[in-house]
Parts: sequence; C-alpha cells; structure tokens
Amino acid sequence: MNWTLISGDTNRNVIPAQAQAAADVRVERLQDYAGLESSISETIKHQLIPGTQVAMTFEQRRPPLELNPAQQAVGRHAQKIYREIDRPLAVVDSVGGGGTDAAFAALNTKNPVLERFGLLSFGAHSNDDEYILIDSIEPRLYLATRLIMDFSRGLVR
Repeated sequence: MNWTLISGDTNRNVIPAQAQAAADVRVERLQDYAGLESSISETIKHQLIPGTQVAMTFEQRRPPLELNPAQQAVGRHAQKIYREIDRPLAVVDSVGGGGTDAAFAALNTKNPVLERFGLLSFGAHSNDDEYILIDSIEPRLYLATRLIMDFSRGLVR
C-alpha cells in the first residue's frame, strides 16, 4: 500500500478541518482485498483525536495476475526459446502484486496470460524519463514471434 495522494491545509502546526489521502493498493491474490479492507476498516475505528471522523472508500481498481499452471508452462517454454539465443529469461513462480493490463485479461480465464514480456525499459510510472533498451527489441520480437508460431503448431501445452 503506497500513499500517493494527500491533501490537507496549508498552515503548519494546525490540524486541518478536512484532509484526504489516497493509497494505491496491490495484492497477490484477488481474495486478499477482502482481508485488507477489513483490517483497514478496523484500524480507522480508533481515532487519536477526540471528535474527529475518519471515513474510507475502498475500491478494487487493479487486480493481481494470479499464477496458474498454464502460465507456468508457457513461461518454461519461453525460457527454452530464449536459451536458444543465449539470453536469460526470468520466470518467477509467484506474482509480485498486481496492477498490469494482463491481470484484467486473466480475470475470467484459466488460459495462460503472461506479463513482462515487453521491451526492457526504465522509468515507467515515475517522474524519471522513460526509455527502452534498444538491444532488447530484436530478442523480444523473436520471443513473441516464436511463441505465436509454437502455439499455432501445438508445441506449447
């Protein structure tokens, strides 16, 4: 949970009449949202300043990409393809939270939906300049093309 938007008053040493904060929350499993919402709801019941009110709106905005056996199989196949061109390809056995467009695509299917197969880059979703590594273009296109070819030939199961 990262606090990303906070607003209050403009004077120091004054408790503002109103303040707002928004957090971006990521979870590993869709069901984790319920426990998190319950925990936060319980926490805000106890105010430190008498007479204050704290309210919360909880929105499930970015679902996690939950790992399934089909994704693991495709990941192993992709590693095999990348080894053919002497490139390492990390495929993790657990998800690192969520929030990708791939997770939306995977919500209602058991078919493999993978992420992080795009061009290698830096600076996305930050104040830094975003860039891609030019040397990653050819190998990533090769990987994508081979995966499509191997799927169409029935070589990936």
